[in-house]
Amino acid sequence: MFKRAIAAVSSAAVIFSTLMVTTPGLAASTTTAADLPALLTAASSDSTHPYDRAAFRHWIDADGDGCNTRYEALIEESTTPLTVASPCTLSGGTWVSPYDGFATTDVAQIQIDHVVALAEAWRSGAWAWTAQQREAYANDLDVSYALTAASNTSNQAKADLDPARWMPSNTAYSCEYVTSWALVKYRWSLTVDAAELAALQNTLQGGCGATPVVLPTVMVAKTPPSSTPTTEPTGVTTPFPAGVTRLQGADRYATAVSVSKRYSPGAPAVFVATGQNFPDALSAAAAAAHLGGPLLLTPSASLPPSVRSEIVRLAPKRIYIAGDVSVVSSAIEKDLRKISPNVQRLGGASRYDTGERIVRTAFTSASHVFVATGRGFPDALAASGAAGAEASPVVLVDGALGSLNSASQKLISDLHPSSVTVVGGTGAVSAGIERQLAAKYSTTRMGGSDRYATAARINDTFFSPGSAPAAFLATGLNFPDALAGAALAGKMTSPVYVTAQSCVPEAVHRSMRSLAAPATVALGSASVVSNAAAANTGCLTASTPTISGTTRVGSTLTARPGSWTAGTAFAYQWLANGSNISGATGANLALSSAMVGKQISVRVTGSLSGYASKAVTSAKTAKVAYPGRTAPIDTWTCPAWAPIKGNQGSPEWIYHMPGGAYYAKTNPEECFRTEADAKAAGYRRSQR
Repeated sequence: MFKRAIAAVSSAAVIFSTLMVTTPGLAASTTTAADLPALLTAASSDSTHPYDRAAFRHWIDADGDGCNTRYEALIEESTTPLTVASPCTLSGGTWVSPYDGFATTDVAQIQIDHVVALAEAWRSGAWAWTAQQREAYANDLDVSYALTAASNTSNQAKADLDPARWMPSNTAYSCEYVTSWALVKYRWSLTVDAAELAALQNTLQGGCGATPVVLPTVMVAKTPPSSTPTTEPTGVTTPFPAGVTRLQGADRYATAVSVSKRYSPGAPAVFVATGQNFPDALSAAAAAAHLGGPLLLTPSASLPPSVRSEIVRLAPKRIYIAGDVSVVSSAIEKDLRKISPNVQRLGGASRYDTGERIVRTAFTSASHVFVATGRGFPDALAASGAAGAEASPVVLVDGALGSLNSASQKLISDLHPSSVTVVGGTGAVSAGIERQLAAKYSTTRMGGSDRYATAARINDTFFSPGSAPAAFLATGLNFPDALAGAALAGKMTSPVYVTAQSCVPEAVHRSMRSLAAPATVALGSASVVSNAAAANTGCLTASTPTISGTTRVGSTLTARPGSWTAGTAFAYQWLANGSNISGATGANLALSSAMVGKQISVRVTGSLSGYASKAVTSAKTAKVAYPGRTAPIDTWTCPAWAPIKGNQGSPEWIYHMPGGAYYAKTNPEECFRTEADAKAAGYRRSQR
């Protein structure tokens, strides 16, 4: 295969060697690569059905040998002989990523890429397939080009982009990559949009286009798609309309019900967790997203009637209780069993035990795992949307420890991930835990200066511009609204952002603007996520202003705003002892005698289009005082507060006191407040 000898062969040889493959026992139909675009159906990408990654059951163990699809592909694509030990541990292999030429012997450095990503397949027609067809697509090992061993970096860069928006950095692989893309689309009767078709036609010409290829077996009949899926509903009723939708209720329980209303009856699962603390619900959010159901909250003692009614409406196939009887009572469990006989409690002695049970129940394996601290909610919450989109669990650990305990180690190991994302800075999850994970898995830490920046960084990494149908926005100061929404966001492969109440912190503002999701879902009332924040009105990054200059009458003070968001315009208001100084609205302030004895400060108001205006006041100066010397008011006159006239004669300088014989006749060069000031300046007193 070309993928095993990427540096040694030409692109033409590549296509012949890997694409002249057909299903055994079936007659092969040969054509050329240039003919492939004409065999595809051109149509706009579907945008009316929210992408549902959970609908693609992938990485299954079809032959029951202990190795799922991911590992079967790794075994097939190793360039060196390898050993497979039970239950499916690989050693001795070498992999070369055709996208960028990256070579490694570490399986954790390699991801198995669906050449046509699941999200792209969904938009191109898979939304209307049966569950069996989607499962077959996600685990297609019958052709050599549907799945590719790719470096973590290139796979994440590719994401769900088509050849019009992404091509391998290894240009020698361009021909085979585009040919493989076209063959997968042909095999599964997936449509191509106009830009995508043009990119295929542009590449599949000349020597590349002349290469012979074998058409694969068509797996899905090419029929006009219906307006609804052919199998079970995706679990979410309709996509959110463009603009802002607010999901809220009178309290945290009612808000969770409002979120749950977006799910159709017949939900595959419902998670019920306490609304009085975050850890159990935090573990359940990503699991609920993966299993395709909502997360509902309850007080510990009894189920609120509105929550019970919602569960009845959902008619779920299974109900999971997150937490032991100390957080969700046995009375609630008994009540839930009246709704459905399939109730399972997932609780442990600690938040970490409960989290482990939830993860093991929802995930049998995962190519990617998020690791977050269980001591706080913001970081793990920020990962929930990405985890849902990636069909990945969020594993809670005690981030303050220097290393993972044995239970956490085993949980992650049993999931067989190839990569791990540590969420938050070292203050949340220790450097020791990161080192421990990095020794076994491809590990990346994603943290920011605060909870808002962490959420933005995660979403910038796992969501490409235009890829998400909605952006979910929740308060970063409390957990209930956000956690209920995180399950829905994960289900809809949409990011979760956290925000301040009145405006969106800068990192989140920029990330949401780049994501350009058509819909924004505000979780909770305007008292926690304001209308301005829901509209992605940014919070200006601001510094506390400073004042330079001397606090003496006759001097000028200058306001310095400091570092603000680029492009910010400033307005100034000077204050004396905290009260506005009339007319003092410039960057500079001339100090007058009326300000003596008062402390000066300045209020700087910044404004910028797309951002909420922000006012910041400086610290107060020392009290304004008179200087010891100053210039005269005019030729004859000194100010009342500095009445002593200084006369710079020759050979000596003389100062004249008020009432002196020559005082009225003296044109002063300087004026002094006291005799001591005049003497200090080198003057002597007039003798008359």
